[in-house]
Amino acid sequence: MLDVALVGLVVAVGVVLLGNYVVVRASLSPPRTPFFLTPRDLGLPFQQVAFPSRDGVRLHGWWIPAPKPIGIAILCHGYLMNRCEPLPVAKALWEVGFHCLVFDFRASGKSEGKWVTIGDKERLDVLSAVDFATGTAPHLPVVVYGTSMGGAAALLASAEDERIRAVVADSAYARLSDAIDDWWRGSLGNGVAVLLKPSRWIGALITRRSPHKVAPEAVVHRLAPRPLLIIHGTHDTLITPRHAQRLFERAGEPKQIWWAEKCEHAQARFERPDEFYPLVVDFLLNAVAPHHSGSVPSLSINRYSS
Repeated sequence: MLDVALVGLVVAVGVVLLGNYVVVRASLSPPRTPFFLTPRDLGLPFQQVAFPSRDGVRLHGWWIPAPKPIGIAILCHGYLMNRCEPLPVAKALWEVGFHCLVFDFRASGKSEGKWVTIGDKERLDVLSAVDFATGTAPHLPVVVYGTSMGGAAALLASAEDERIRAVVADSAYARLSDAIDDWWRGSLGNGVAVLLKPSRWIGALITRRSPHKVAPEAVVHRLAPRPLLIIHGTHDTLITPRHAQRLFERAGEPKQIWWAEKCEHAQARFERPDEFYPLVVDFLLNAVAPHHSGSVPSLSINRYSS
């Protein structure tokens, strides 16, 4: 009986590990989301562009030139998305004078690459986007907006590159290992999340980087004295509000946080657009022109409580 039980245990562990391997491979090399929006749909002028990431992966995007530019906004999409996702935000920024660069991260959209690293190597893509933008329109200040994975990549890149004048991080995680746990719990439930615990280590073997070390919260202080705006939904179950609170607590001044009441993951721009868009636009206008006279909506900077 003992031998049978042991064999059963070994088989069960093997099945769990195999299941984790399949899930991780699917998560790091997911199907690419088709394009669902273009600048033309929004009445925006644009050019197709391509540029290499810092490690040579070729990236593709849209350059949206403003007639009288005051700055450059680089917009970074989230996991499972592509350059179409932040286009409405780009339109709002273009209307007030920003050149906009929206691009596909590696292994997303039309860009090259096999693996999505959920923020780690995507930071190299953000850095290369800054290289491209400043080469295309020299002497203009650069700001970055990112959603979810894109927000985390923007924070990691800004810690390395002082050319980034300001960052808006919408629904970004504080540490990837914690985000993975939250993602499994929020999307699949606690029981499945426990079974998927080994996915962290399997993912590290594929990406050659521990998700524990992919931590915007460990470097966000380097952004100061450049301004940071954190946006997070109070009902986000995929990247829970504790991530935003940790990022805010570790960031230097000037910093702001807006809790989007009753919003789920990265939904503030859809569910509270009358607050979201004026907030983001005025924050970034103030970042490139400190004496801009626009009024910024009041921001909650209190500790989040469920």
